[in-house]
Amino acid sequence: MHLMKKFNWPNTLFLTIVPAIAIVGTTLIIMKGALHWQTLVLAFVYIIFTGMAVTGGYHRLFSHLSYKAHPIVRLFYLLFGAAAFEGSALEWCTDHRNHHRYTDTDRDPYDIKKGFWFAHMGWLFHLDTSKRDYSNVDDLKQDPLVAWQHRHVVLIGTFVSFIMPMLIAMLWGDPWGGLIIAGALRITVNQQFTFCINSVCHLWGKRSYSEGQSARDNWVTALFTYGEGFHNFHHQFPLDYRNGIRYFHFDPTKWLIRSLSYLGLAYDLKQVSIAKIVQYKLRVDENRLKSLNLTDSFSDYVKNSIDPLRESLMQVLARVEELEKSYRELKQQGIDSMMGKVEEYRQRLSEQRARLYEARSELRQGLSQWSRLVKVIK
Repeated sequence: MHLMKKFNWPNTLFLTIVPAIAIVGTTLIIMKGALHWQTLVLAFVYIIFTGMAVTGGYHRLFSHLSYKAHPIVRLFYLLFGAAAFEGSALEWCTDHRNHHRYTDTDRDPYDIKKGFWFAHMGWLFHLDTSKRDYSNVDDLKQDPLVAWQHRHVVLIGTFVSFIMPMLIAMLWGDPWGGLIIAGALRITVNQQFTFCINSVCHLWGKRSYSEGQSARDNWVTALFTYGEGFHNFHHQFPLDYRNGIRYFHFDPTKWLIRSLSYLGLAYDLKQVSIAKIVQYKLRVDENRLKSLNLTDSFSDYVKNSIDPLRESLMQVLARVEELEKSYRELKQQGIDSMMGKVEEYRQRLSEQRARLYEARSELRQGLSQWSRLVKVIK
């Protein structure tokens, strides 16, 4: 009896019954030849909507305040975030903020040191909600929309996640498909995607920016977590609205936020300077080099090659930062401040942009050279 009391029974039943219904129900639908392509499209759209409501809303907006959003966007996040059945925004955010504050300690809600299963979803089976301390989300409690969602999260989630897909799927005569595939199966898939960030991304991948905690960059998980897989970067720079910072990094959540900003629906996007990012990257590489038992010849190689290159990179970084600051200030001045000298303003802006591009190009070349040299030693 004592063991049974340790279980969070609402979580345990939901996390076992819903996947069972999803698997059995979907199998029966396929066996009966009753699978509708429209229902698959609906389920896919729902996966994207609910998934990015968690990544763009629960995570980057509400948990980390990495940008600000129009009330319409916030409402969308809260409606479809509830449909993910990962708790209310307040519940999700208090746990996640504690995860960042107490990473890899006993106070980390999904501490990876307790094993893959615990971090993945086992912690939810034993979660004691009576011990949740919402003091770390006082800012969110003042938000009327967040408070409203917290009070009615089960009702909202049930309607958006189950009833709406049924009603939509009735348009092509497939309410049960809407309930099971766009409802139960979609919830199961979304939740497993989210859980992988807490487990997979704390065990496998690269630690490029910090080796002080377990979070890792895992590009594979980024493919099905809407860009959340670049987790080492995120733990080191949690206020940045991006997770994948390179142009080729797959981060749909970043693209969504940026697109919303172009539409005037998101603003005050927080972004860590390239100089700070590179400094942490160089520091990690240097610490790894120091931990190696290098021969005298390799030590000389480090002294004669790595050290001068690092100094050169730091100088380029300083120049990039200075040019970026000047460029921002020039853009903020605007054409009006030039007292009608439009051509002169455009010329100055073009010249400043060219200098900035040249400095960034030099930085990229230097970093590529740095990577090649570091690989030789490793």
